[in-house]
Formats: sequence, C-alpha cells, structure tokens
Amino acid sequence: MLQTFAHGYALLIGVGQCADPRLSLPVTVRDIQVLRQALVNPKLCGYLDANLRSLHDQNATKQQVLNGLDWLKAQATADPEATVIVYYSGHGWLDTANQSYSTEELPSDRS
Repeated sequence: MLQTFAHGYALLIGVGQCADPRLSLPVTVRDIQVLRQALVNPKLCGYLDANLRSLHDQNATKQQVLNGLDWLKAQATADPEATVIVYYSGHGWLDTANQSYSTEELPSDRS
C-alpha cells in the first residue's frame, strides 16, 4: 500500500570532504542520498520531498546546519503531529591532547 507521511520532516547532513584529502569520506554523501530515497519512497516511509533538507560538503556549514535546525523547529512548532529526524554522516578528529575537531578544522601540523 502506498502511503504519504505529511508530518515527517528531516535534516540530512553528509560531510565527506576533509581538509586532508586522505581522510575524506565521499560515502557520507551517498549515505544521505540513500536515506532520502528511503524516506520519500511511498512503499517505505512516504515523507514528502518538500519536508526534507539535505546538506553536504561545502553546503554543510555551521550556519546552514543552524538554519536547518531552525527550519525543523519551525515545522515541529507549526505541526503538532510532527516527527523530525536529524541525521549526520561524517567524522571528526581527536588529537593526542583529547581536543576534538571537525574535519574542516584539522590542525595543519598533523602528519
């Protein structure tokens, strides 16, 4: 049976590019693409395409992620039956001093 889930909203974030190309994870963008396909498939989840936001690589900036979270909050506030998903695919880095970094902020002295 085909279904539509009009109350489902999702922010999908995939960060695969890295300052150090050896650490890039291009599969992260594929992760969000496949998840998006499953969410909009009327035989599976039936989310409306307009209810999904995808950010990846250069578009997945701090400001764009914050904007996406604000958008999700607005949807949930306006729709009392809303279900929201925030999905992130990527990685960061933990140095020897236990300082964590996102992949865009890797220290340049790393070997």
